[in-house]
Amino acid sequence: MEREPPASRARAWYVVALLFGVYVMNMADRQIVGILAQDIKRDLALTDAQLGFLGGPAIGFFYAILGIPMAYAADRIHRVRFIAGCIAVWSFFTILGGRVNGFVQLALTRVGVSIAEAGGSPSSVSLIADLFPAERRGTAMAVWTSASTVAIFVGFAVGGVVNETLGWRNTFLAAGIPGLILAVILVATVREPVRGAADAVAAPKAELGLFATFAKLWAIKPFRQMVFAVSACNFCVFAVLNWAPAHAMRSFDLGSGAVGGVMGTGIALAGGTMMVLTGMVTDWLTKGGLHRAVLLVAAMMLVSASAFVAAFMASDFTTFSIFFLIGYAALMTNPPVSWVILQKYSPPEMRAMATAVLLLVIALTAMVPAPWIIGRVSDLLNPAYGVASLGYALLLAPAAVLLAALLWARTAATIKGTTMSESGLNPQQIGI
Repeated sequence: MEREPPASRARAWYVVALLFGVYVMNMADRQIVGILAQDIKRDLALTDAQLGFLGGPAIGFFYAILGIPMAYAADRIHRVRFIAGCIAVWSFFTILGGRVNGFVQLALTRVGVSIAEAGGSPSSVSLIADLFPAERRGTAMAVWTSASTVAIFVGFAVGGVVNETLGWRNTFLAAGIPGLILAVILVATVREPVRGAADAVAAPKAELGLFATFAKLWAIKPFRQMVFAVSACNFCVFAVLNWAPAHAMRSFDLGSGAVGGVMGTGIALAGGTMMVLTGMVTDWLTKGGLHRAVLLVAAMMLVSASAFVAAFMASDFTTFSIFFLIGYAALMTNPPVSWVILQKYSPPEMRAMATAVLLLVIALTAMVPAPWIIGRVSDLLNPAYGVASLGYALLLAPAAVLLAALLWARTAATIKGTTMSESGLNPQQIGI
């Protein structure tokens, strides 16, 4: 049977643009509690541990557990319609979050958001891999992942201003409406590509069972090591995105508009620029071996950890902002490289599942525990340190980044010394 030709560049980048918007809505709806935390805490009389639960277990547990079966389905069904359905559901629960009357109700809406979001990223990664050949995936994935930084701008900068103008309840409403519109556009304008269309040979039909697929992916050593390295990075990401705005507001006596404007804009510009540059550099470095790009990430983790320590110990908002943005930008060198590793070392018919495995480990080791741990440590330190307790608790974040540096260095060594045949993969099939 004759294979479908790869998508044109224009069509491929149009789909990436829409998936970029999906990712923005995904992250913005998930992280918006971070900039609203102070007002929600006051109005609903919550503790830091409860706020940490909203940003951690409530949003992460079901995201982790359901990601695997949703990705298993995405490797077998119409991905475009699946993504659109997920967007509509999580946008609805985001809107519902502004109508709650207490902690339990708000936690349940966060659970609803997390369940739907579990299907978004695995399907998106699978689609992008079918639109771009291997030599151009680094840039494509970097552009897509940079949406996370734009999402922080939307959640922090725009959300902070909307919060001060209309209140936190209407901020949830404003965050949910764009996703409903995007779901309609996606279904109406995007055609489902053939799996493996951008690879050297067509992807076989996904036939292995759920556990057999998981076992095959987990046996791939470079993939497995990358998963742990990314998880350590994301412990820091979820800790700082949930708690850094509240730390700045408490420590420097500022409102959500001022803090959200500086942090949201800075993260979007510094983090987004770093992601795109990393993707371009990765495409160049990998000509001499993918391990070179991985070593670059390991080095940047050392820069990130040092900058975050300086930020959380800063005595003024300007110093805090400068070092925080340096730390965050350096940390954002890891997503583009991690997605390239995933796409290189996972068979085309398993890429959605590979993404779900990555997100499962991230959720269980970072998304679920990090916000709650920071909040709980802050509560424990509060009697002795008062307002400064949250800053001291946040020092756990750069400690995780130091661990990530070691894990990335180990991954680079493995990739340098591992052939594709040793990984149990077919080099021709995955386009190398």
